[in-house]
Amino acid sequence: MFSLSLAQAGEFGFVLLSFSVGSGVVTGETAGSLLLIIALSMLISPLLFILYDVISKRMEPDDDTHEPDEIDENGPVIIAGIGRFGQIVNRLVQASGFKTVVLDHNMETISLMRRFGYKGFLGDPTRPDILRAAGIAEASVLVVALDDKDAALQLVRYARKLRPDLHIVARAHDRVHVFRLYQAGADDIVREMFDSSLRAGRYVLENLGLSEYAAAEAQKVFYHHDRMSIRELAALWDPEIPPSQNKAYIDKAKALDKDLEFALSSLGEEERKRA
Repeated sequence: MFSLSLAQAGEFGFVLLSFSVGSGVVTGETAGSLLLIIALSMLISPLLFILYDVISKRMEPDDDTHEPDEIDENGPVIIAGIGRFGQIVNRLVQASGFKTVVLDHNMETISLMRRFGYKGFLGDPTRPDILRAAGIAEASVLVVALDDKDAALQLVRYARKLRPDLHIVARAHDRVHVFRLYQAGADDIVREMFDSSLRAGRYVLENLGLSEYAAAEAQKVFYHHDRMSIRELAALWDPEIPPSQNKAYIDKAKALDKDLEFALSSLGEEERKRA
């Protein structure tokens, strides 16, 4: 707002420019350009103020304007975050007969969930008082399904410090996030796109001529190999060194890829023998 105010020239600019031309300080050609600049700045400034007002309203956070709900239920499972990932976990667990306590800081998300008959509570899952009210002291499992990677790490660290015996299932965005969550104390870490990518890869193999059994076995081998690889690479990952510059990490990743190729090629030989 202050910058926009300074950018606008005023009527005094015309007076000063006329005096400068009369005194021979500024030529007529230069004065014409300066007059145009002054006029345009006065014309455009109101439009810039309107644009600023529109943008500033869009940038204002609206989640903090709502008071958190009073949590009046407890359950063995706390789900922090009820977006695309968390809602599937919640539906599966509830349909299996277990109670869940769902927390999310987005009012629109909670309202949409309630319209479909699922109960959730508005509140920031990273706040200790919200977690205590949700029953973190007695819960068996905490599912961390937050979109914000840093908030997810913060929640895992706090929950692990508060409850060393708590089982924590966390959603990860990528491998680096997996390593950070692993160091923070998460027990089971699920990359959000991993399982769906594996299923798509299985469909590709089936359409390339592999039987459904062979494609499913390849998917299974890849899954177990990747879980083992992640644990081994996590021991070599250094947050101070990018993976692309970590020689020990790169060498181990290459060796693990060769092991995977050998395992899948052996599977292909078995398939050819059956055929």
